[in-house]
Amino acid sequence: MKTLKYMFMGIMLFIFIPFCGSQTTVKNVQTIHLRSVTENVSKKLLAESKDILLRRLEMMSLQNSRIIQDDARPELIITIPDTMNRGTLLDILLIRGHLNFYETRNRQEILNCFSKKSSGCLQKAFTLLHLNDSLHFTSEPILGIAMAKDTAEINSCLASKEVRSLLPKEVKLIWTNYPVENDHYFLYCISASEKTLNERNILEAHADFANPEHPALCITFKEKVWGSLKNTTMRNVNKPIVLVIDNKVYFAPRISGEIPHGKISLTGSGLSKSEVRKIVAIISNGVLPLKFIVAGDE
Repeated sequence: MKTLKYMFMGIMLFIFIPFCGSQTTVKNVQTIHLRSVTENVSKKLLAESKDILLRRLEMMSLQNSRIIQDDARPELIITIPDTMNRGTLLDILLIRGHLNFYETRNRQEILNCFSKKSSGCLQKAFTLLHLNDSLHFTSEPILGIAMAKDTAEINSCLASKEVRSLLPKEVKLIWTNYPVENDHYFLYCISASEKTLNERNILEAHADFANPEHPALCITFKEKVWGSLKNTTMRNVNKPIVLVIDNKVYFAPRISGEIPHGKISLTGSGLSKSEVRKIVAIISNGVLPLKFIVAGDE
């Protein structure tokens, strides 16, 4: 009887231990369904998006990720065997990767453009931007600062035909991607000329963790734009320029001198190693040809 008892226990262990191990693995798997915003898209564009996302995930050390392409919906079903922070993961999957380096405009110069109209929605927008409390930004490109919940109302006002007509065509007003403090965001004054450096001008990008407290984003530009970069930095010595991805300001470094050989290093206050790696993965693998939304997840 003892022999039968131990044999039975051995069989039960053989059955249950692998099963428990399997359940632990399943808990660490994230499945995300991305659906194209455009319904009628070609299989080719969906496949190109799939390849770009796979390369991004590999650069984030998620080599065992799988993407299934569903042309009928159209969707990409992404399975990731990792417990990566969901916000970071969705950024990797949803940010398209349009990148620009823009020169900035002086805050006072932009306020002067609005001097003929200070009523209606513009007056409310200025209140929400705390302009009266932001006088120390006078010589900077920061128009103001606002809470996340107020940015939509401010955007609606500034995008109106009447208000937009007050600004020069090349001027754009763009929010920072990262909150400054207590869920507040800066609104930058940007000079968005057609000759800005963009993702097509980048030869290589990588993260530099030599200083653990200040991870750096290092970018090398293609030699054909070295002259343009040199001229841009020479014009903006002691002024900030901004790195914008998908219409959000990620970095706003102050230029200390001209850059003649196409290599820059950017650090941001409070940026983690993971965040810098994410930016590298996004700007190193091309722009997503399609815009996606999360259709469902498990």
